[in-house]
Amino acid sequence: MNTKRITEWKLSNKAAQQMGVDASFEKMADRLIQRDIGFFTRQPNSTNINSPLLNALNTCFSEVEREFNASRWISFDGDIYFDKQANGFWMLSEKTIRLFNKGEVLESEESYDKTKVEINSKLKDKFNTWDIPNIDTLKKLTNLSNTPFPIINGRVSFSAYYLYKLNNKVQGFDCDHGYLKNAVHGYCLPYLAQKNCSKLDNKGLFINAIFSGLTPSKLKSNALYKALIVALNHKNKEAIHGLENHTDILNKMVTQKITNSLLLEDSIRADIAPYHSKIVEDTELGHWSLWTDELEGTNEQTISLPIPMVARDPKSSINDGVVGIDFGTKSTVVVYQKDNVNIHPMRVGTGDLSTDIQAYHYENPTIMEFKDLEAFITAYDGKANKPYTRWQDLTISHTAKNSMEGTESSQFNTFLDEIKQWAGDKNRKLKIVGQKGKIIDLPPFLELTDDDFNPIEIYAYYLGLYINNLNNGIFMEYILSFPVTYEMPIRDKIIASFEKGLKKSLPAELGTETIDQLTVTKGASEPAAYALTAFKSHDFDPQGDERIFYSVFDFGGGTTDFDFGIFRESKGGKERRFDYVIEHFGAGGDQFLGGENLLELLAFEVFKKNKSKLLKQGIQFEKHPEKDAFAGSEQLLSHSQEARNNTKKLCIALRPFWEEHEDFTIDASGELSITLTDIHGVQHSGFALDIDEEELKQLLSDRIERGVENFFNALRLAFSNSQESLGDIDSVKIFLAGNSSQSSFVNALFEKHIVLQDEAIGNQTDQSHFELFAPLGADKNDVEKPTGKTGVAFGLIESREGGNIMVIDRNLADDDIRFKFYLGENRKGKFKPVIDREMRFNQWVDFIDAGYQKFELFYTEQPTSSTGNVAISDSSIKKKTIKLDMTDDDALVYIRIVSPTTIEYVIANENDIENNVYLNRIQSLEF
Repeated sequence: MNTKRITEWKLSNKAAQQMGVDASFEKMADRLIQRDIGFFTRQPNSTNINSPLLNALNTCFSEVEREFNASRWISFDGDIYFDKQANGFWMLSEKTIRLFNKGEVLESEESYDKTKVEINSKLKDKFNTWDIPNIDTLKKLTNLSNTPFPIINGRVSFSAYYLYKLNNKVQGFDCDHGYLKNAVHGYCLPYLAQKNCSKLDNKGLFINAIFSGLTPSKLKSNALYKALIVALNHKNKEAIHGLENHTDILNKMVTQKITNSLLLEDSIRADIAPYHSKIVEDTELGHWSLWTDELEGTNEQTISLPIPMVARDPKSSINDGVVGIDFGTKSTVVVYQKDNVNIHPMRVGTGDLSTDIQAYHYENPTIMEFKDLEAFITAYDGKANKPYTRWQDLTISHTAKNSMEGTESSQFNTFLDEIKQWAGDKNRKLKIVGQKGKIIDLPPFLELTDDDFNPIEIYAYYLGLYINNLNNGIFMEYILSFPVTYEMPIRDKIIASFEKGLKKSLPAELGTETIDQLTVTKGASEPAAYALTAFKSHDFDPQGDERIFYSVFDFGGGTTDFDFGIFRESKGGKERRFDYVIEHFGAGGDQFLGGENLLELLAFEVFKKNKSKLLKQGIQFEKHPEKDAFAGSEQLLSHSQEARNNTKKLCIALRPFWEEHEDFTIDASGELSITLTDIHGVQHSGFALDIDEEELKQLLSDRIERGVENFFNALRLAFSNSQESLGDIDSVKIFLAGNSSQSSFVNALFEKHIVLQDEAIGNQTDQSHFELFAPLGADKNDVEKPTGKTGVAFGLIESREGGNIMVIDRNLADDDIRFKFYLGENRKGKFKPVIDREMRFNQWVDFIDAGYQKFELFYTEQPTSSTGNVAISDSSIKKKTIKLDMTDDDALVYIRIVSPTTIEYVIANENDIENNVYLNRIQSLEF
């Protein structure tokens, strides 16, 4: 059975507390009553709040509001009147008054207590204990006029003589106009005082009347008002006896509370639009949280449901499918495949799925905002699965991005938009800052322990909430992509972090055995995955021995990745289960060529151009990683949050220029005005920066061209190392990928360099050796089709285990990626490469003589450096100075690669190195 109707909901005490529900109907009702009374009396627009009690209060009050606005008297059923001057109720029914003392007057000096007991025994009012007024209160019933009850000589018409309380006795008083003096006897006028009445407005008086069980005359036959009396006096069983058929409001209140706690679960957690009430009503739907068969400790509280609800076994919601996640530097994309071969993008980070579908819904900004960090961590650690975290404590995605763009500099450090950069850098530490003061210092990603706060796990948890919910069902299989430059230990730790976060997002009602079946696996590299999508989108179908040579230029937000390989039809043997094989034999990249890095480069140059203005105002900015210090930079460059904020603000202002928006223009004066913050935290609005549009275009063109040159040099090396001659290949397909590839500079520069490459190869025909393909997604209106950005995630599912495409990765060596750098020396002002990325691990190479104690080792990630023509002063080339522990004029310094980022060096004689005979101890060096 997948669903069932239940009348009791069994929960642990902790779960009930976190959900705000209680096994005690009375306690839950009391909390709701107090809440709604507060809304009713204190909020002018309480009619906008949907609550059974609040709706009833507003409805009934609207019928008597005019009467309650009267200057003094409000009439109630039973000849009872509220007196705004006396701050209490008077019972003025002659018939009732004659019940006291058998209709006779009471003598003065009678016992007050005895008289009070007498009147309450006759009234039999189970709601109230009526009293006898004091003299000041009784005098309020003298000199009367314009009353809703009969009067004679300015007093109540029934008699001139009434009692008041005097110490512990009663005393008669003549209320006739002109007399107003003590008398020997009098009748008792029951009085019901209202505490703090002077502080109450008309709504407060209305609430008091309900608690007192008194009915305004106009609502005498109003069933809804009777239900209000029952609701507010629900614990006074004796008083509401006989009104049991008016309990609708109470039942609806508690039902609504329980229902809302279920429907708003994921709205509170992740800003997902509230589920429809049909979820708990329709037997074809049902709610996971009501299915508690797999939970332990659920017998601590049993909540009786006033109205039966539908529970669903979450196991029945598990999809037979797979999810592909492209965890990006700037944004993350999620796609899925269910019970057929079709792949669909999934909207994540967008809570309200009822809104019009926009392309940006499928690109989830990789950013987090830490509001109440301590509250989030407490909630996150408080429950093994689907904890009761709150969106108001930690946000991600579009919400966090929009918030960061509008934030003040003092709050800038409370955002984290470099999650992936931190993970990919083995030496980078991270400081997490919460807006309420909590600070967490994190070590480099690889050094995180299981007990440390893990931003990638938290980000995956949020992705999981958007993926696995009552709208989408549950997915148990995930494939994750990685840049080609990420080492295996980093990939493995990201996989483990995602797995932990995704499992955390699953409902505990699945049971631990089922939750443990969730898997996250490594898919094809990002550019290789995109190539698979491009092949399918362009209908490539290699036949027989045909080999399609391909290359990918994946120009993303943070970096640019290259991939090179062959796409062919599968052969027999181990390949017979597949239709196609993609064999990628080369990879590379440009670490700082990305859309966001280009914006930061533009910002750096604009700030540098305006350095005199900035120095004068004490305004700082961040150094770009590819740029050197300059005159005056010691006062301008900083890592402070003001500097970060200034750089980000200028990047935001320059984004339309980089993205080539049609409506963007630089002011005719050549100025761009933005708000910047100085070192003292003072904002300078409308700060004018001088900008030369042509200089910026040239800057973009030069940096992108450098990336294109790196691409073709990496391509040349990859094909050379795989024993493939470009001159013998008819066509190499070049697929442009990533959002940044949409720039007009990219296509123009590739066309230029394709011509240059054909000339270098010695093209004997008019046919080029290269064919350029624009990024996917030319049809902006078809959001279902892969784009230059989402194509990677689509390709992950195409490369899934069990699919029809076999992926062979020859970029891995010894279960890790190849060496990430080119090592060389300075020769006449040029970088001369000695070791490149294709060098095998653990192979000694002689680098320099050992005759001097110091030598300089230059390194870079840029493939262009392999030509030997790059100036040693190029900002991409870094230097390490190595000091040997000995010298020997006859020996050499040997270097070998031992990991993607580590080398070892040793001194040895030329004839001894192959026999592992060394003159000193082997030293290691990490880049």
